[in-house]
Amino acid sequence: MTDPTGVGLIGLGIISAAHIEGYESSQTAELAAVCDVNLELLKTRAEELGATAFSRYAELLAEPRVSIVDVCLPHNLHYPVVRAALEAGKHVLVEKPLALTSKECLELIELADSTGVRLSVAENTRFVDAYLAAERLISAGELGETRLVRTFISGSEVQRLRNTELWKGRADGSGGGAIIDAGPHSFYLLKWLLGEFASVRGFHDQIVREAQVEDNAVVAGTLVSGALFRCEFTFTAEIPWSERLEVYGSKGSLIIDQLLDPPAVLFRGGKDYLGEPIPGVAHDPRGWKRASIAAGARDFAEAVTTGRVPTVDPRDGLYGVLIAERAYESAAAGGVLKSA
Repeated sequence: MTDPTGVGLIGLGIISAAHIEGYESSQTAELAAVCDVNLELLKTRAEELGATAFSRYAELLAEPRVSIVDVCLPHNLHYPVVRAALEAGKHVLVEKPLALTSKECLELIELADSTGVRLSVAENTRFVDAYLAAERLISAGELGETRLVRTFISGSEVQRLRNTELWKGRADGSGGGAIIDAGPHSFYLLKWLLGEFASVRGFHDQIVREAQVEDNAVVAGTLVSGALFRCEFTFTAEIPWSERLEVYGSKGSLIIDQLLDPPAVLFRGGKDYLGEPIPGVAHDPRGWKRASIAAGARDFAEAVTTGRVPTVDPRDGLYGVLIAERAYESAAAGGVLKSA
């Protein structure tokens, strides 16, 4: 047995707990260092995890025990911190979005390629049991030719958006609202399951007036396959965070909703009122998201350690940001159709 690969986690906010869970369940990696500007939080978590504490990320990057850097920071910090980590020769996993612009995303990908290190995005979509089941059904032709696909990501960010001291509702912190924050999940999902986008229309609204970013949005258009798509995002729904996927094909339709039991049901035509629950997809409204995030962190660590390619291609992270850019361009022009 070789020594576990050392992981350095930068950012100890809410999402970091699931990442930590992934490394704790890994057979090939261990959390060696943590970093945060909140010194009280940093001290507490470092002691709990038995990790070395750093208040400056440059110091963590200089730590020789750290081979993998996991970036869980506000969106505007992704590009500079990931770039610094790649330049330090570290493998990097970063929360979505990869960066705030497609140009920055491409620069990071090219830098990783040139330095010979791994770069990936913590896109938990790829590790959700219901979506893996959807991939199997679609690949097997169970739905026939896809005609229409819809996604819906819903939950509440109202309190955080109203707090002007937090990055979430500030344009200089988040780079945007629902489209750049939630959009990459749906854009990744559709590209993975059904292929690339052909055209995009974007629309967004704002209910929380204290914020500087949109909290509701719709992105719609066509896929290269000819299927229609519609992605809706809301940060103002007082409901547990959830995701919904609807795929309507020529032979049948699939409905996935993480709040429903069963969460994944296949309908075979207009007379199938009951549908068929998809086996292997458990009803876990509290845990599905955290489990999939942990699985993504574990996958990246194991990929680095074994020398294989990580499951999530950073170019798909780039693609999601590109679609978000097109959606924002369309919304700014009044919903004008944009080529993807």
